[in-house]
Amino acid sequence: MSPLWLILIAAICIVGGLMIAGGQHGRTKKPQVGVFDGFMFLVGYLYSKIMHRAEFQVEDGVFEDIDGPMIVVCNHTCGIDPFLVSAIMPRRISWLMAEDMRVRWLGWFWNWAGIIFVARNRHGKSGIRKARAHLTNNGMIGIFPEGKIERPAGRLLPFAPGVGVLVKRTGARVLPVVIDGTPDVPTAWDSIWTSSNARVRVMHPIDYNELGLGSAEIAKDLESRFKSWTGWEVASRGSREVIADDAVDDVVHSIADGSRQIA
Repeated sequence: MSPLWLILIAAICIVGGLMIAGGQHGRTKKPQVGVFDGFMFLVGYLYSKIMHRAEFQVEDGVFEDIDGPMIVVCNHTCGIDPFLVSAIMPRRISWLMAEDMRVRWLGWFWNWAGIIFVARNRHGKSGIRKARAHLTNNGMIGIFPEGKIERPAGRLLPFAPGVGVLVKRTGARVLPVVIDGTPDVPTAWDSIWTSSNARVRVMHPIDYNELGLGSAEIAKDLESRFKSWTGWEVASRGSREVIADDAVDDVVHSIADGSRQIA
């Protein structure tokens, strides 16, 4: 048998194995996804484990209690945070992302991932409508209430009040996810190819409908919880440090006004 045939057979076996693995991984999702989606999620999981040696810690019983509308709230350490969180989550997360960070040639990926783009100006209301509609349809969205990547590492930025408005207006439960150990690099994109020892902790969902807090109180409560979970200090609101290239998810600050206007 010629070397070309051997290479072809090996390639077929590899592709077939990957498709089988993707199908099996897809069956772990809620709801179950197809072979291609399962393969994509598997790639994300392997990337997290190999490139970032990710350690996933999930509190007991959490993944049995994440049905219905859910807002995933994370602290923002670097550009790969959404990849790390999506890699371990049984459900698909539609992340909110600033419109001006949309890379056009990655359109197929944005569509597949269900990214909800939000403009930083008055047109951002359309993105917020999509986020609220997704929650109304029992979807799961992901946001970073700090609004920007933490600078320096190991310190929280103040949580924007918009997160509290979104939670209050939609009535969705909150799934807190704490991230640390990710690459401390100059830009969000650098974190994609910089190895690290990341840790992702998924905490128990919070139902703020039961707690009866107002919008501002919800944002402050979440900030306090993350401070306790990380052991980090919260920067003063007058000292928000950010590099322009890192403004990947600076959309949560527009949620408050937008949510009120489209309520």
